[in-house]
Amino acid sequence: MPRLRRQQGRIRDDRDLSLFRRAPPLLPDSDELLLAGAPQSYRIDVSPRRRTLCLQVHAETGLRVIAPAWATLDDVRGFVAGHAGWIARKRALFASARPAHRAELADGTLLPFLGGALTLRWSVRPGARRRIERRGDELHAAAGDVAALRIAVESWYKTAARDHAATRIAHFAPRVGRAPRRLSIRAQRSRWGSCSARGTVSLNWRLMQLDAALVDYVIVHELCHLLHPNHSPRFWAAVARVLPECMQHRRALRRAGEIVVL
Repeated sequence: MPRLRRQQGRIRDDRDLSLFRRAPPLLPDSDELLLAGAPQSYRIDVSPRRRTLCLQVHAETGLRVIAPAWATLDDVRGFVAGHAGWIARKRALFASARPAHRAELADGTLLPFLGGALTLRWSVRPGARRRIERRGDELHAAAGDVAALRIAVESWYKTAARDHAATRIAHFAPRVGRAPRRLSIRAQRSRWGSCSARGTVSLNWRLMQLDAALVDYVIVHELCHLLHPNHSPRFWAAVARVLPECMQHRRALRRAGEIVVL
């Protein structure tokens, strides 16, 4: 799904390689290729149930190929080399979505929140229990040091994310036609959101630093994955039916990492 770019990319080869292989070759656990003049290492996982090659790029764990049992190392290398441009674009997308730096938290820091900003008010209280609450357009926190302050601020964002997401899911689920079995608020560094096969919708708490319309887009995107666990034309039609301006939001989300400061 939309990934915080910050996220994972995936691509498949639809050829059924099992039709052309007689004996399962032994594939190494990892390999390395020269892509765009630089060595590129990647992990290889063999799945007896797969019939096609699958390529994944993840911001934290790197490049991974899932291969069917009949694939050879030449098959895998050709597949990776053939998608060098796609790999480079995904990685550039992830890098552009990461905050260039984490905000220095202090009294008076402006924190982005759903298209607006909250002013952080910090009362330094060494040894005191962390406390934080919103008062209008200000976020009042009591913490002994900057590390404790950051924990308090992030904890507040996570709670706000859960409350906001639950409200918006209740709003959009009837329009999509499906509701998640479970909502999870997480701290992914590579995704804005995801949807599991078991019906769990996971959202990144950092979404709360974006415009509310983009949060709605991510929520609708993940709800539509409950109907279509792919990015097929039927999936995008389902998203557009609920949010006709979804392509505009999708483009804006690609630049949204510049807003995130935590």
